[in-house]
Amino acid sequence: MSDTFKDQDTSTRQRRSPSKRLSISEEAQNVSGLPRAPFPLNLLEKPFQIKSLYGGPNLTEATGWAMDSAARGPLNQAGSFVGTALLRLALAEAGCGNPRTCTTKVYGFKPTNILTMSSVVVGLASAILMPIVGAIVDHTKYRKFMGALTAFLVCFVTGLQLIISQDTWFPVLILEIFGGFFFIAHLTSTMAFLPDLTMDEAELSHYTARFNIAGFTFQMVYVSLIILTSEIVDSNNLLTAKISLAYAFPMASVLLGYAWTFLFHNRPPLRAVPDGSNLLTAGFVQVGKTSMRILRQYKSLRWFMFALLWSPESGAGAVLSITVTYMVTVLQMSTREVGITNLVMLVFTIPGSFFSQKMVQLINPLRSFRASLVFFSLSVGITGAILDSPEKKNWTYFFASLWGIAFGWVYPSQRVLQCTLIPKGQETEMMGVFAFFAQLLGWLPPLIFSIMNSRGVDMRWGIAMIAFFILFAFFITLLIGDYDAAVLEANPRSEKEEIYDEEDLQDKGEDTTDDNDS
Repeated sequence: MSDTFKDQDTSTRQRRSPSKRLSISEEAQNVSGLPRAPFPLNLLEKPFQIKSLYGGPNLTEATGWAMDSAARGPLNQAGSFVGTALLRLALAEAGCGNPRTCTTKVYGFKPTNILTMSSVVVGLASAILMPIVGAIVDHTKYRKFMGALTAFLVCFVTGLQLIISQDTWFPVLILEIFGGFFFIAHLTSTMAFLPDLTMDEAELSHYTARFNIAGFTFQMVYVSLIILTSEIVDSNNLLTAKISLAYAFPMASVLLGYAWTFLFHNRPPLRAVPDGSNLLTAGFVQVGKTSMRILRQYKSLRWFMFALLWSPESGAGAVLSITVTYMVTVLQMSTREVGITNLVMLVFTIPGSFFSQKMVQLINPLRSFRASLVFFSLSVGITGAILDSPEKKNWTYFFASLWGIAFGWVYPSQRVLQCTLIPKGQETEMMGVFAFFAQLLGWLPPLIFSIMNSRGVDMRWGIAMIAFFILFAFFITLLIGDYDAAVLEANPRSEKEEIYDEEDLQDKGEDTTDDNDS
């Protein structure tokens, strides 16, 4: 980073009292000349500001991350409403009364496979093309630009989907596929900023939990508005989907536009494009080199990387497509009932996020991540075992509460863990590899589900497959070993860090002396 970053002000220096070192985001905030939002527009960011554990001024990129997380919520939830409508429109075109017994194909697929097969396309495209996004983030000064561009594209595609109807459902399905890819590309760009926020594990846990809460709370408000509006106008499945898009488009556009204009800072290139490479190949080369270095030098990080292949975040949209298909086909739930299920789940992600923060502090991020995977796997497995007919669909709301706690618990624990296991100075590079591995097999669960569905296998086995994937991720994390040893392996203590610790002890001694004198 620039030498100018070293000229930090006193107030920002005070907030890092435990380590006396500034994070990259704090350094950037001291020197970057971002435009300031005028009053009263700047009031928009107030609900998303997150206090540091150590006092001092609010970190603008932490506020931006919270706003981005909140904006992604409606975009993600709109997919469930639109997906439900698309599935019903496809069934109507096929002339199927009972979705469980429908064998007629539309565009070469069973109607009950259209959502899962679209997830397969998104997953494969992401696995193939995401290294190019990572190369732009790593090797150019356009990290912020990529975040802003992908945010615009996601919002633009969301707005276009308002044309959904019986005649246009297939073009909207294609738009949904593009939107899914742009969403993952945007998340990849945004995740590159996460390890820059702080160098302190406790504060990182604090931030990630608050980001989770901001995202799920905003989703909760969004889904509540849709359910309330659909009740008032007595909407059908198609109109409910349009209402969801009509809310998601402006909400996400405003929050993402503000965050990427006023809150995120530019970054210099992390490294130059290697000789003999270009931006189209550099990402693949870098992923290969970084992966090989992890395999050879970092045992704990290696197993964590393999665990990401099977974690709930691996193709998160795939889980959504499978569950929506299951609720519509097996439980025969309406779009509004799917929305209520989502609302219940979102309500319970908030206590799950708080619980995650406490567990990270009490038993460390690795044990918290392991426990969350077991809880998640059990919740999913029991759901598939019990919910097997429309007569039992009211139990969906109970199991949605368990899924909500699981989602709220697993994501903050996973993100704190991956940030603390990354060797210092390699944050952006490693986050790119993690993003790649998190999407590498994201297409596999919906593909298996689609194949089983095409052959008439009970869809409950598709839900059981999700539980198996998550449980397999847990077993892989057991190979990581001890958390403290894993952190030490990634970042051996340097002489400089020992000096910082000695200074902290001296400061504590001086504080104690002052207290005694008084």
